[in-house]
Amino acid sequence: MVLADLGRKITSALRSLSNATIINEEVLNAMLKEVCTALLEADVNIKLVKQLRENVKSAIDLEEMASGLNKRKM
Repeated sequence: MVLADLGRKITSALRSLSNATIINEEVLNAMLKEVCTALLEADVNIKLVKQLRENVKSAIDLEEMASGLNKRKM
């Protein structure tokens, strides 16, 4: 049950990101918050959750993306 619930919550967070018209820092932070909360509720180590959040933030730099670039393909 825990794994199915975790999968459902992560899918929901990613769906909200894909449904966003414009992907900006606010949308990205909201998605990361949902994913991190779901992981913490599933008893994932807080250090791993923090590392995941930092890795995603460093891999996706919205400021360096060109304004005309399709941010959905990030």
